[in-house]
Formats: sequence, C-alpha cells, structure tokens
Amino acid sequence: MPDEVNIDELLELESEEERSRKIQGLLKSCKNPTEDFVQELLVKLRGLHKQPGLRQPSPSGDSSLSPLQGPARTAPP
Repeated sequence: MPDEVNIDELLELESEEERSRKIQGLLKSCKNPTEDFVQELLVKLRGLHKQPGLRQPSPSGDSSLSPLQGPARTAPP
C-alpha cells in the first residue's frame, strides 16, 4: 500500500471512473475494505483543481508519490 497518493496525478485524469480505478489500483494490496475510502476521496476531489507550479520531484524520484511543495511563506507583518 502506498504511503501517499499523488492528488495532482488524480486530478489530471479525465473522469471520476479513471480516478476510481487508479485509487483502487494503489490500494489493491490493502486487506481492509476500500470502497468507502475511495468514494469519500472522489467526493473530495470533485471540488479541487490542479495547481500548476507546486509539483516538484519527490526525493526518492518515485513519481507515484505526492509532490513536495516549496518552503512555506509567511505573511508580511
């Protein structure tokens, strides 16, 4: 089972059905039921849009892991 899910990669997929298949593929080694989790994640993804510019390679070089974001920025005083 993956430690992380790449949300941008899911958002790049054309349909909710494709996203569902991708998530189920990531969770295929999970022994517990995953249907409720998959459906809940799909509902949350509906309101999201891919944010260009945030994606950076992961330290392991594995593109299936979620992207790292740049350093946090603080608001000016």
